Amino acid sequence: MIPKDRISKHKEQRIEEKIAQFRVGKEMEAVQEIIEFDKTPSDLKADMDRFVIGQEHGKKIVCTAIAFHYRRLGQALKEGIVDSKGDIDIALRNTRTPKANIMIVGPTGCGKTYTSETASSLVGVSFVHEDMTKFSEVGYVGQNASDILVDLLLAAGGNPNVAQMGIVYFDEIDKIATETIAYKDVSGRGVQKGLLHMVDGSDNTVHIGKERIFLSTKHVLFIAGGTFENLENIVKKRMRRQDLKGKWRNFMTTDDLVEFGMERQLVGRFPVRVVYDQLTTQDLKDIMIKSEDSALLAFHNDLMAWGIDLEFTDEALTEVAKQAELEGTGARGLISVLHRVLLEDMYHLPGNYTGEFVVDNNYVKERLG
Repeated sequence: MIPKDRISKHKEQRIEEKIAQFRVGKEMEAVQEIIEFDKTPSDLKADMDRFVIGQEHGKKIVCTAIAFHYRRLGQALKEGIVDSKGDIDIALRNTRTPKANIMIVGPTGCGKTYTSETASSLVGVSFVHEDMTKFSEVGYVGQNASDILVDLLLAAGGNPNVAQMGIVYFDEIDKIATETIAYKDVSGRGVQKGLLHMVDGSDNTVHIGKERIFLSTKHVLFIAGGTFENLENIVKKRMRRQDLKGKWRNFMTTDDLVEFGMERQLVGRFPVRVVYDQLTTQDLKDIMIKSEDSALLAFHNDLMAWGIDLEFTDEALTEVAKQAELEGTGARGLISVLHRVLLEDMYHLPGNYTGEFVVDNNYVKERLG
């Protein structure tokens, strides 16, 4: 680390100016991107389809909510900037728009997080991933609620105005549900209540060193995801009681989520709710073939850098997909399975072989043992 007295006052001033220019530049870029956002829900879904494979119904719901949120915000900001004579800070403070936060229910590896992160990239806003298993109502077990604001600020490059237009994803939101068991009281009520105002949209002050930074969350879009094990049984039990027929996901209500252990007020802050499916063998196979962010494509590009043209037969892809489905980790499992299949070849082939390298069904089975 360079001692501060080693930096001249002039250089220090220039560095501060450069940082300020960078922040302003990023701010204008982000605001302009929101103002010019004109993708329809179907446009956004078409873009997302290049990366997120499957979950057709779920993606329609998510893309509709996100497209309307940022179109609404963009139009309001455009008017606000005119009214404030170009002052973005004032425009953001004075802009009032309703928002519909999103809750995604689905098994591990079905694309909940990936959908949210991809959406933020396609819209062009900051993205924060918060693992809710690290939160505690009684202090600091990894993180507490106020740290979300700091993470949001960091994701926006330190610019509070850019941060105010981002997306925050609460991963494993179901892990802070209230649960009382025989030998231990595991309560997430305090954490849930701590999130209420933030999710609803509140004005906050973030303390970083001696700096006090204003950061509002009224324009931040919050997405919550979780597996919600046993929620299906809760819904189906109520459906039987009320003599309702059909898919349980179409009948999921606030009461079901409250019975699961979520606070009614917090659930109410997530009016858009969607259930994602367990990925099938065909879904996992399609992810390898069709997604522009495919793990198989990454391995192919890695080996191609050494002059090795990796190809999987159709049967080999099916076998990899079956194994990933068997392991129950969804799309994430594809990376692990492919790595096990290719490890020895990735180690031995570079520098020793160039040309086509075909992996067939028998080869996959042999490697997976």
